[in-house]
Amino acid sequence: MKHCVRLSLVALLMLPLFIGCQPIVETDSNNWITYEVREGLAYNDAWMVVVDALLTRGYQFETLSKDDGYMKSEWLHETVESQGVEIRTRVSVKFTYGRRTVRVKIDEDYLIGYKEPGVDIPRVADLKVELRDRLL
Repeated sequence: MKHCVRLSLVALLMLPLFIGCQPIVETDSNNWITYEVREGLAYNDAWMVVVDALLTRGYQFETLSKDDGYMKSEWLHETVESQGVEIRTRVSVKFTYGRRTVRVKIDEDYLIGYKEPGVDIPRVADLKVELRDRLL
């Protein structure tokens, strides 16, 4: 009986490898977004994609450790006139699972106004789209 249970467990764990399913983009309940790095894109190139995406949007780095695969930006303050909000955002990025997965967390503090459900501020929305398009 134990042997049968172990075989079943191993078969279930190996199933994604055989059918080729892998998550493209997932959102965890703790606000982390997961991007799978496409085949052929080296870690150094993926790292530079993320660094470039943050720098072009005006973020400065509080922590940047390529060896650890981790970066965190400083808080960036902005006013979004179209949404009537004043907000500060910070981005944390962690490369995991053999540098083939990028986990991104965007912290938002609304100083004036409030977050509309399902609507990101333009800077955050653009960042998510660029990372998705350039990493996948």
